[in-house]
Amino acid sequence: MQFEDAERLVATYRETQAACVAVDSCWVTHGRLDTPRHGLAGGELGMRIDRARLEDAEPLRLINESPALSGVEITRQDRTQQIIDLEARLAQQVVLRERLTELAEEGRGFSERRIQDLLQVERELARVQGEIESMQGRQRHLARVTDSVAITARFQEQRWVEPHQHGVLAPLWRALDRSVSLFFESLGQVILVVVFLTPWLVIGLPVLWLLSRLWRPLRRGLGRMRARRRARREPAEEDEMSDPG
Repeated sequence: MQFEDAERLVATYRETQAACVAVDSCWVTHGRLDTPRHGLAGGELGMRIDRARLEDAEPLRLINESPALSGVEITRQDRTQQIIDLEARLAQQVVLRERLTELAEEGRGFSERRIQDLLQVERELARVQGEIESMQGRQRHLARVTDSVAITARFQEQRWVEPHQHGVLAPLWRALDRSVSLFFESLGQVILVVVFLTPWLVIGLPVLWLLSRLWRPLRRGLGRMRARRRARREPAEEDEMSDPG
């Protein structure tokens, strides 16, 4: 299902999901809805509908009558062999359980020397019972799956291709469109850099001005100190040169 905008996509997705949740003959198996800030929206909704109620199912009607429906794909999977294998294994486990139950009943009169044999039979009986319950659960699941129909609806936001994007001048139009996109992307990057640097400029410019004002008196003071030191050294050097010793 393809939509021209994200709002219609989200509305159809939620309407279909609500129609499935509202009836007992339909249940949602999985759902995903993506509405990114940048990019195209999309989603996927998985449902199962009872085969007997398929013709009048409201979610399926909404999908079939939607103007956004762009294609339908039907697949079938044969589960006959899987069901036959499961039933055969289940029958074997039931027979084994009956035999272990008989051994456990017989073991009630075992002597103390054979108490370990009785415990081993009890453990094996518990394991087989667990296997039977697990197989019965899978059997119920397969029965439910075969009595229902899986429907997966995919929702996509589609940017329709303009007519001028076909033909001899199509590469030129695409290049111009790409150039405009690159220009605005570069402009956006420049705006981000300016916004990032603005607080530092507001803080840095007064600091630089203050440092420049302080540097001049400091430089004059350092110059005076160096001049005084030179003035002190010159008389001492003259005294040393005049001393004949």
